[in-house]
Amino acid sequence: MVTKLQRSSDPIDQYIKEHSLRLTSEQNEIIEYTNSLPGNISRMLGSFDEAQFFQVIIQLMGCKRCIEVGTFTGYTALTIALALPSDGQLIACD
Repeated sequence: MVTKLQRSSDPIDQYIKEHSLRLTSEQNEIIEYTNSLPGNISRMLGSFDEAQFFQVIIQLMGCKRCIEVGTFTGYTALTIALALPSDGQLIACD
């Protein structure tokens, strides 16, 4: 699977990819599915570092409700949901 972060030759991006990104098996499954779609549509998938940043911000702010507009294959929605507390709520609009 090739993503925006993996295409980058920037040393900082490479460091992030190698040392800080932790994806669940479900996230990897969505990424693989998205990359299997025909054409170049997979470019709409959010990058790993952006998704991890969303998780950190959601947890630091103590968010209990989030809205995502433009769900595509659900990668970012899942990422947001994983960061929410057990009583959290995600509204995804596509």
